[in-house]
Amino acid sequence: MNRPRKRVAIVFFETYLGCAPSLINAARLFDENGWAVDVLMRDSSDEFAQPPELGTHVEVVHVGIGASDGAEQQEESDTECGRGAIEYGVDTGVPKPSVTWKSRLRDALPAWLVQRMEAARSQKDLILDALHPATWNARSDFVRDVKAAAVDRQYDAVIGVDTLGLAAGYELAKEKKAVLVFWSLEIMFLHDFWSPARRRSKRLERLYHQSADLLVIQDGERQRALCDENRAWKCPVIFIPNSPRGEVSPDVCRDRFHRQFDLEKSACVILHAGSICEGMRSSDLAAAAATWPSDCRLIFHSHTPINLQTHYYRDIVESGHGQVLISTQPVAYDELDGLMASADVGVVIYDSSLGPNFQLLAGASGKLAHYLRCGVPVISVDNPSIARVLEDRGCGIGVDRVGEIEDAVRAILSDRDTYQVNALETYQSCYEFEKHFDALLDFLGR
Repeated sequence: MNRPRKRVAIVFFETYLGCAPSLINAARLFDENGWAVDVLMRDSSDEFAQPPELGTHVEVVHVGIGASDGAEQQEESDTECGRGAIEYGVDTGVPKPSVTWKSRLRDALPAWLVQRMEAARSQKDLILDALHPATWNARSDFVRDVKAAAVDRQYDAVIGVDTLGLAAGYELAKEKKAVLVFWSLEIMFLHDFWSPARRRSKRLERLYHQSADLLVIQDGERQRALCDENRAWKCPVIFIPNSPRGEVSPDVCRDRFHRQFDLEKSACVILHAGSICEGMRSSDLAAAAATWPSDCRLIFHSHTPINLQTHYYRDIVESGHGQVLISTQPVAYDELDGLMASADVGVVIYDSSLGPNFQLLAGASGKLAHYLRCGVPVISVDNPSIARVLEDRGCGIGVDRVGEIEDAVRAILSDRDTYQVNALETYQSCYEFEKHFDALLDFLGR
Protein backbone atom coordinates (compact mmCIF):
# COMPACT_ATOMS: atom_id res chain seq x y z
CA MET A 1 0.00 0.00 0.00
CA ASN A 2 1.48 3.35 -1.03
CA ARG A 3 1.90 5.90 1.75
CA PRO A 4 0.41 9.36 1.10
CA ARG A 5 2.77 11.89 -0.38
CA LYS A 6 4.29 14.55 1.82
CA ARG A 7 3.54 18.05 0.54
CA VAL A 8 5.88 20.99 0.10
CA ALA A 9 5.07 24.60 -0.79
CA ILE A 10 7.61 26.59 -2.82
CA VAL A 11 6.74 30.27 -2.33
CA PHE A 12 8.15 32.46 -5.10
CA PHE A 13 7.32 36.13 -5.53
CA GLU A 14 9.04 36.63 -8.88
CA THR A 15 7.62 35.84 -12.32
CA TYR A 16 10.58 34.12 -14.04
CA LEU A 17 9.99 30.52 -12.97
CA GLY A 18 10.76 29.34 -16.51
CA CYS A 19 14.30 30.73 -16.13
CA ALA A 20 15.00 29.45 -12.60
CA PRO A 21 16.88 26.12 -12.84
CA SER A 22 17.04 25.68 -9.06
CA LEU A 23 13.27 25.81 -8.69
CA ILE A 24 12.48 23.84 -11.84
CA ASN A 25 14.77 21.00 -10.79
CA ALA A 26 13.69 21.13 -7.15
CA ALA A 27 10.02 20.74 -8.11
CA ARG A 28 10.80 17.85 -10.45
CA LEU A 29 12.97 16.03 -7.93
CA PHE A 30 10.47 16.45 -5.11
CA ASP A 31 7.85 14.90 -7.41
CA GLU A 32 10.14 12.03 -8.41
CA ASN A 33 10.92 11.31 -4.75
CA GLY A 34 7.32 10.97 -3.62
CA TRP A 35 6.36 14.52 -2.67
CA ALA A 36 3.43 16.63 -3.81
CA VAL A 37 4.49 20.16 -4.70
CA ASP A 38 2.64 23.47 -4.79
CA VAL A 39 4.51 26.38 -6.37
CA LEU A 40 2.78 29.46 -4.98
CA MET A 41 3.67 32.47 -7.11
CA ARG A 42 2.38 35.42 -9.06
CA ASP A 43 1.49 34.74 -12.67
CA SER A 44 4.47 34.05 -14.94
CA SER A 45 5.51 37.02 -17.03
CA ASP A 46 5.22 36.87 -20.81
CA GLU A 47 8.66 38.47 -20.91
CA PHE A 48 10.26 35.17 -19.95
CA ALA A 49 10.14 31.65 -21.32
CA GLN A 50 7.16 29.90 -19.76
CA PRO A 51 7.82 27.20 -17.13
CA PRO A 52 8.29 23.68 -18.49
CA GLU A 53 6.35 20.61 -17.39
CA LEU A 54 7.35 20.19 -13.74
CA GLY A 55 5.84 16.81 -12.87
CA THR A 56 2.63 14.86 -12.35
CA HIS A 57 2.27 15.90 -8.71
CA VAL A 58 3.40 19.52 -9.13
CA GLU A 59 0.82 22.30 -9.22
CA VAL A 60 1.66 25.92 -10.00
CA VAL A 61 -0.78 28.03 -7.99
CA HIS A 62 -1.03 31.64 -9.14
CA VAL A 63 -1.87 33.93 -6.25
CA GLY A 64 -3.48 37.35 -6.14
CA ILE A 65 -5.45 39.36 -8.68
CA GLY A 66 -3.41 40.81 -11.52
CA ALA A 67 -0.68 38.58 -10.15
CA SER A 68 1.93 39.44 -12.76
CA ASP A 69 1.93 43.11 -11.73
CA GLY A 70 4.20 44.35 -8.95
CA ALA A 71 6.97 46.75 -8.18
CA GLU A 72 9.65 44.49 -6.76
CA GLN A 73 10.35 42.18 -9.70
CA GLN A 74 14.06 41.48 -9.90
CA GLU A 75 16.43 41.66 -12.78
CA GLU A 76 18.00 38.00 -13.95
CA SER A 77 10.16 28.83 -26.31
CA ASP A 78 9.12 28.59 -29.63
CA THR A 79 12.54 28.46 -31.26
CA GLU A 80 13.70 24.97 -32.16
CA CYS A 81 17.31 23.86 -32.40
CA GLY A 82 18.60 24.22 -35.92
CA ARG A 83 15.88 26.52 -37.22
CA GLY A 84 17.18 28.84 -39.91
CA ALA A 85 17.21 32.61 -39.58
CA ILE A 86 13.88 34.15 -40.48
CA GLU A 87 12.73 37.69 -41.24
CA TYR A 88 15.49 40.27 -41.44
CA GLY A 89 15.65 42.33 -38.28
CA VAL A 90 13.75 39.77 -36.21
CA ASP A 91 15.81 36.62 -35.75
CA THR A 92 18.89 37.47 -37.77
CA GLY A 93 20.25 39.53 -34.90
CA VAL A 94 20.72 42.48 -37.29
CA PRO A 95 18.54 45.53 -36.62
CA LYS A 96 16.69 47.28 -39.40
CA PRO A 97 17.68 50.88 -40.04
CA SER A 98 15.44 53.22 -38.04
CA VAL A 99 15.65 57.00 -37.89
CA THR A 100 13.45 59.08 -35.60
CA TRP A 101 13.74 62.56 -34.13
CA LYS A 102 14.89 60.93 -30.90
CA SER A 103 17.63 59.00 -32.64
CA ARG A 104 18.76 62.14 -34.51
CA LEU A 105 18.91 64.09 -31.26
CA ARG A 106 20.72 61.27 -29.54
CA ASP A 107 23.28 60.97 -32.33
CA ALA A 108 23.94 64.71 -32.20
CA LEU A 109 24.81 64.69 -28.49
CA PRO A 110 28.20 63.73 -27.01
CA ALA A 111 28.33 60.12 -25.81
CA TRP A 112 29.11 61.16 -22.22
CA LEU A 113 26.00 63.33 -22.10
CA VAL A 114 23.80 60.56 -23.51
CA GLN A 115 25.12 58.18 -20.84
CA ARG A 116 24.39 60.67 -18.08
CA MET A 117 20.90 61.29 -19.39
CA GLU A 118 20.17 57.56 -19.50
CA ALA A 119 21.57 57.10 -15.97
CA ALA A 120 19.37 59.95 -14.71
CA ARG A 121 16.33 58.37 -16.38
CA SER A 122 17.09 55.03 -14.73
CA GLN A 123 17.47 56.72 -11.34
CA LYS A 124 14.18 58.56 -11.87
CA ASP A 125 12.45 55.24 -12.65
CA LEU A 126 13.87 53.68 -9.47
CA ILE A 127 12.65 56.60 -7.36
CA LEU A 128 9.16 56.53 -8.86
CA ASP A 129 9.02 52.77 -8.44
CA ALA A 130 9.99 53.05 -4.77
CA LEU A 131 7.23 55.61 -4.17
CA HIS A 132 4.59 53.56 -5.99
CA PRO A 133 1.87 52.17 -3.66
CA ALA A 134 2.46 48.68 -5.10
CA THR A 135 5.97 48.70 -3.65
CA TRP A 136 4.72 49.52 -0.18
CA ASN A 137 1.95 46.94 -0.37
CA ALA A 138 3.90 44.18 -2.15
CA ARG A 139 4.90 42.25 0.97
CA SER A 140 1.58 42.40 2.83
CA ASP A 141 -0.43 41.68 -0.32
CA PHE A 142 1.71 38.67 -1.23
CA VAL A 143 1.60 37.25 2.32
CA ARG A 144 -2.19 37.61 2.33
CA ASP A 145 -2.63 36.10 -1.13
CA VAL A 146 -0.40 33.11 -0.38
CA LYS A 147 -2.31 32.35 2.83
CA ALA A 148 -5.61 32.62 0.97
CA ALA A 149 -4.45 30.31 -1.82
CA ALA A 150 -3.25 27.69 0.69
CA VAL A 151 -6.12 27.92 3.15
CA ASP A 152 -7.31 24.34 2.52
CA ARG A 153 -3.84 22.82 2.02
CA GLN A 154 -1.56 21.21 4.57
CA TYR A 155 2.22 21.22 4.24
CA ASP A 156 5.07 19.27 5.74
CA ALA A 157 7.60 21.84 4.52
CA VAL A 158 7.49 25.39 3.19
CA ILE A 159 10.31 26.85 1.06
CA GLY A 160 10.41 30.64 0.98
CA VAL A 161 12.48 31.91 -1.96
CA ASP A 162 14.33 35.19 -1.42
CA THR A 163 13.03 38.14 0.59
CA LEU A 164 9.32 38.22 -0.25
CA GLY A 165 9.00 34.48 -0.72
CA LEU A 166 10.45 34.07 2.77
CA ALA A 167 8.04 36.66 4.17
CA ALA A 168 5.00 34.74 2.90
CA GLY A 169 6.64 31.37 3.58
CA TYR A 170 7.32 32.26 7.21
CA GLU A 171 3.66 33.07 7.86
CA LEU A 172 2.49 29.97 5.99
CA ALA A 173 4.89 27.62 7.80
CA LYS A 174 3.86 29.04 11.17
CA GLU A 175 0.18 28.55 10.38
CA LYS A 176 0.65 25.01 9.02
CA LYS A 177 3.26 24.01 11.63
CA ALA A 178 5.63 23.06 8.82
CA VAL A 179 9.41 23.07 8.45
CA LEU A 180 10.57 26.44 7.10
CA VAL A 181 13.36 26.50 4.50
CA PHE A 182 14.84 29.79 3.32
CA TRP A 183 16.12 29.30 -0.24
CA SER A 184 18.32 32.22 -1.22
CA LEU A 185 18.80 32.82 -4.93
CA GLU A 186 19.82 36.48 -4.60
CA ILE A 187 21.83 37.98 -1.74
CA MET A 188 20.83 41.56 -1.02
CA PHE A 189 22.03 43.89 1.71
CA LEU A 190 20.36 46.63 3.71
CA HIS A 191 22.72 49.24 2.31
CA ASP A 192 21.56 48.31 -1.23
CA PHE A 193 18.20 49.97 -0.55
CA TRP A 194 17.24 53.54 0.23
CA SER A 195 13.48 52.93 -0.12
CA PRO A 196 11.84 52.56 3.35
CA ALA A 197 9.56 49.82 1.98
CA ARG A 198 12.44 47.69 0.73
CA ARG A 199 14.56 48.35 3.84
CA ARG A 200 11.65 47.14 5.96
CA SER A 201 11.38 43.97 3.87
CA LYS A 202 15.11 43.34 4.24
CA ARG A 203 14.97 43.76 8.02
CA LEU A 204 12.14 41.23 8.17
CA GLU A 205 14.18 38.84 6.00
CA ARG A 206 16.87 39.01 8.69
CA LEU A 207 14.40 38.02 11.43
CA TYR A 208 12.83 35.22 9.40
CA HIS A 209 16.23 33.84 8.38
CA GLN A 210 17.25 33.69 12.04
CA SER A 211 14.19 31.59 12.86
CA ALA A 212 14.23 29.37 9.75
CA ASP A 213 14.92 25.66 10.13
CA LEU A 214 17.32 25.61 7.18
CA LEU A 215 19.10 27.87 4.70
CA VAL A 216 19.63 26.62 1.14
CA ILE A 217 22.24 28.65 -0.71
CA GLN A 218 24.65 28.03 -3.58
CA ASP A 219 28.08 28.02 -1.96
CA GLY A 220 30.14 28.94 1.10
CA GLU A 221 31.08 32.41 -0.11
CA ARG A 222 27.46 33.46 -0.47
CA GLN A 223 26.55 31.81 2.82
CA ARG A 224 29.20 33.78 4.70
CA ALA A 225 28.08 37.06 3.14
CA LEU A 226 24.36 36.46 3.79
CA CYS A 227 24.72 35.04 7.28
CA ASP A 228 26.93 37.94 8.31
CA GLU A 229 24.37 40.39 6.91
CA ASN A 230 21.40 38.63 8.54
CA ARG A 231 23.24 37.66 11.76
CA ALA A 232 21.94 34.14 11.23
CA TRP A 233 24.92 31.86 11.81
CA LYS A 234 22.89 29.44 13.94
CA CYS A 235 20.67 28.50 10.99
CA PRO A 236 21.74 25.14 9.46
CA VAL A 237 22.78 25.30 5.80
CA ILE A 238 22.82 23.08 2.71
CA PHE A 239 24.68 24.07 -0.46
CA ILE A 240 22.80 23.52 -3.73
CA PRO A 241 24.24 25.21 -6.83
CA ASN A 242 22.06 27.06 -9.31
CA SER A 243 22.49 24.47 -12.02
CA PRO A 244 20.96 21.88 -14.35
CA ARG A 245 20.66 18.20 -13.51
CA GLY A 246 21.85 15.06 -15.26
CA GLU A 247 24.02 14.70 -18.33
CA VAL A 248 23.48 16.32 -21.68
CA SER A 249 22.31 14.01 -24.47
CA PRO A 250 25.12 12.83 -26.78
CA ASP A 251 22.81 13.73 -29.69
CA VAL A 252 22.41 17.35 -28.62
CA CYS A 253 22.44 19.88 -31.47
CA ARG A 254 25.72 21.80 -31.65
CA ASP A 255 25.15 24.05 -34.67
CA ARG A 256 22.06 26.01 -33.69
CA PHE A 257 23.61 29.43 -34.21
CA HIS A 258 25.32 28.49 -37.45
CA ARG A 259 21.90 27.59 -38.83
CA GLN A 260 20.03 30.49 -37.24
CA PHE A 261 22.45 33.13 -38.52
CA ASP A 262 23.64 31.29 -41.66
CA LEU A 263 27.25 31.32 -40.47
CA GLU A 264 30.07 29.61 -42.29
CA LYS A 265 31.09 26.28 -40.76
CA SER A 266 34.47 27.73 -39.83
CA ALA A 267 32.91 30.54 -37.78
CA CYS A 268 33.74 30.44 -34.08
CA VAL A 269 30.77 31.21 -31.80
CA ILE A 270 31.47 33.09 -28.57
CA LEU A 271 28.21 33.06 -26.60
CA HIS A 272 26.97 35.35 -23.88
CA ALA A 273 23.74 33.86 -22.51
CA GLY A 274 21.53 35.82 -20.13
CA SER A 275 20.45 39.41 -19.73
CA ILE A 276 21.69 42.00 -22.22
CA CYS A 277 22.20 45.09 -20.08
CA GLU A 278 24.84 47.21 -18.40
CA GLY A 279 24.68 44.98 -15.33
CA MET A 280 26.24 42.37 -17.62
CA ARG A 281 28.57 44.98 -19.21
CA SER A 282 27.07 44.20 -22.61
CA SER A 283 28.23 47.44 -24.25
CA ASP A 284 31.84 46.84 -23.24
CA LEU A 285 31.71 43.26 -24.44
CA ALA A 286 30.23 44.18 -27.83
CA ALA A 287 32.76 46.96 -28.38
CA ALA A 288 35.63 44.59 -27.60
CA ALA A 289 34.30 42.05 -30.12
CA ALA A 290 34.77 44.58 -32.93
CA THR A 291 38.52 43.84 -32.89
CA TRP A 292 38.26 40.05 -32.81
CA PRO A 293 39.31 37.93 -35.81
CA SER A 294 36.84 37.99 -38.69
CA ASP A 295 35.91 34.33 -38.18
CA CYS A 296 34.69 35.00 -34.61
CA ARG A 297 31.12 36.01 -33.77
CA LEU A 298 29.90 37.24 -30.41
CA ILE A 299 26.29 36.13 -29.98
CA PHE A 300 24.06 37.49 -27.24
CA HIS A 301 21.09 35.36 -26.22
CA SER A 302 18.65 36.70 -23.65
CA HIS A 303 15.98 34.96 -21.57
CA THR A 304 13.55 37.73 -22.57
CA PRO A 305 12.35 38.77 -26.05
CA ILE A 306 14.52 41.44 -27.66
CA ASN A 307 13.30 44.25 -29.90
CA LEU A 308 16.23 45.07 -32.13
CA GLN A 309 14.79 48.50 -32.89
CA THR A 310 15.42 49.59 -29.30
CA HIS A 311 18.33 52.01 -29.25
CA TYR A 312 20.30 50.01 -26.72
CA TYR A 313 20.24 46.79 -28.73
CA ARG A 314 20.88 48.59 -32.00
CA ASP A 315 23.94 50.19 -30.45
CA ILE A 316 25.15 46.82 -29.15
CA VAL A 317 25.06 45.33 -32.66
CA GLU A 318 26.47 48.38 -34.42
CA SER A 319 29.40 48.73 -32.00
CA GLY A 320 30.51 45.22 -32.94
CA HIS A 321 31.17 46.21 -36.57
CA GLY A 322 29.70 43.02 -37.96
CA GLN A 323 31.07 40.72 -35.26
CA VAL A 324 28.02 40.89 -32.94
CA LEU A 325 24.62 39.22 -33.32
CA ILE A 326 21.61 39.02 -31.03
CA SER A 327 19.33 36.00 -30.78
CA THR A 328 16.02 37.70 -30.10
CA GLN A 329 13.69 35.01 -28.73
CA PRO A 330 13.93 33.18 -25.38
CA VAL A 331 14.20 29.41 -25.37
CA ALA A 332 12.22 26.92 -23.29
CA TYR A 333 14.23 25.56 -20.38
CA ASP A 334 14.39 22.03 -21.78
CA GLU A 335 15.88 23.38 -25.03
CA LEU A 336 18.78 25.20 -23.37
CA ASP A 337 21.22 22.33 -23.97
CA GLY A 338 21.03 22.83 -27.73
CA LEU A 339 21.62 26.54 -27.30
CA MET A 340 24.58 26.30 -24.91
CA ALA A 341 26.18 23.38 -26.74
CA SER A 342 26.23 25.38 -29.98
CA ALA A 343 28.93 27.69 -28.60
CA ASP A 344 32.66 27.13 -28.96
CA VAL A 345 33.33 29.28 -25.90
CA GLY A 346 30.96 30.73 -23.30
CA VAL A 347 31.42 34.14 -21.69
CA VAL A 348 30.36 34.94 -18.12
CA ILE A 349 30.51 38.63 -17.30
CA TYR A 350 28.84 40.69 -14.59
CA ASP A 351 29.37 44.21 -13.29
CA SER A 352 31.23 43.56 -10.05
CA SER A 353 30.57 47.14 -8.89
CA LEU A 354 26.97 46.05 -8.20
CA GLY A 355 28.11 44.26 -5.06
CA PRO A 356 28.44 40.72 -3.64
CA ASN A 357 25.37 39.38 -5.44
CA PHE A 358 27.27 39.91 -8.69
CA GLN A 359 30.71 39.09 -7.29
CA LEU A 360 30.22 35.82 -5.39
CA LEU A 361 28.99 33.66 -8.24
CA ALA A 362 30.97 30.41 -8.28
CA GLY A 363 27.86 28.44 -7.35
CA ALA A 364 25.17 30.93 -8.32
CA SER A 365 25.75 31.58 -12.04
CA GLY A 366 23.30 29.36 -13.88
CA LYS A 367 24.94 30.08 -17.23
CA LEU A 368 28.32 28.95 -15.89
CA ALA A 369 26.93 25.59 -14.79
CA HIS A 370 25.03 25.09 -18.03
CA TYR A 371 28.03 25.88 -20.22
CA LEU A 372 30.08 23.30 -18.30
CA ARG A 373 27.29 20.71 -18.54
CA CYS A 374 27.46 21.01 -22.32
CA GLY A 375 31.25 20.76 -22.37
CA VAL A 376 31.70 24.42 -23.33
CA PRO A 377 34.87 26.08 -21.97
CA VAL A 378 34.24 29.38 -20.19
CA ILE A 379 35.88 32.79 -20.03
CA SER A 380 34.95 34.93 -17.03
CA VAL A 381 35.68 38.64 -16.80
CA ASP A 382 36.60 40.44 -13.58
CA ASN A 383 35.20 37.76 -11.29
CA PRO A 384 37.76 36.09 -9.00
CA SER A 385 35.08 33.78 -7.56
CA ILE A 386 34.37 32.15 -10.94
CA ALA A 387 37.96 32.47 -12.17
CA ARG A 388 39.20 30.28 -9.29
CA VAL A 389 36.93 27.44 -10.45
CA LEU A 390 37.95 27.82 -14.09
CA GLU A 391 41.69 28.02 -13.45
CA ASP A 392 41.86 25.38 -10.72
CA ARG A 393 39.94 22.83 -12.79
CA GLY A 394 41.26 23.73 -16.23
CA CYS A 395 37.81 24.30 -17.74
CA GLY A 396 38.27 27.94 -18.73
CA ILE A 397 40.18 31.15 -18.21
CA GLY A 398 39.56 34.16 -15.97
CA VAL A 399 40.56 37.59 -17.28
CA ASP A 400 40.49 41.03 -15.69
CA ARG A 401 39.30 43.08 -18.68
CA VAL A 402 37.10 42.53 -21.73
CA GLY A 403 40.09 43.46 -23.89
CA GLU A 404 41.77 40.22 -22.78
CA ILE A 405 38.98 37.96 -24.02
CA GLU A 406 40.45 37.61 -27.51
CA ASP A 407 43.72 36.13 -26.20
CA ALA A 408 41.78 33.83 -23.88
CA VAL A 409 39.68 32.58 -26.80
CA ARG A 410 42.83 31.79 -28.77
CA ALA A 411 44.31 29.90 -25.81
CA ILE A 412 41.17 27.79 -25.37
CA LEU A 413 40.77 27.00 -29.07
CA SER A 414 44.39 25.86 -29.25
CA ASP A 415 43.56 23.03 -26.81
CA ARG A 416 39.76 22.93 -26.81
CA ASP A 417 39.46 19.14 -26.41
CA THR A 418 41.22 19.29 -23.04
CA TYR A 419 39.13 22.22 -21.90
CA GLN A 420 35.97 20.40 -22.99
CA VAL A 421 36.82 17.26 -21.02
CA ASN A 422 37.62 19.36 -17.96
CA ALA A 423 34.37 21.29 -18.33
CA LEU A 424 32.32 18.07 -18.29
CA GLU A 425 34.25 16.74 -15.30
CA THR A 426 33.80 20.01 -13.39
CA TYR A 427 30.07 19.93 -13.97
CA GLN A 428 29.77 16.37 -12.71
CA SER A 429 31.87 16.91 -9.61
CA CYS A 430 30.79 20.43 -8.63
CA TYR A 431 27.51 21.42 -10.25
CA GLU A 432 25.25 18.45 -10.97
CA PHE A 433 22.06 19.50 -9.17
CA GLU A 434 20.66 16.16 -8.08
CA LYS A 435 23.75 15.18 -6.08
CA HIS A 436 23.41 18.28 -3.94
CA PHE A 437 19.61 18.13 -3.70
CA ASP A 438 19.78 14.73 -2.00
CA ALA A 439 20.94 16.51 1.17
CA LEU A 440 17.71 18.52 1.29
CA LEU A 441 15.59 15.39 0.83
CA ASP A 442 17.50 13.76 3.69
CA PHE A 443 16.96 16.82 5.90
CA LEU A 444 13.21 16.73 5.24
CA GLY A 445 13.02 12.98 5.79
CA ARG A 446 12.52 12.00 2.14
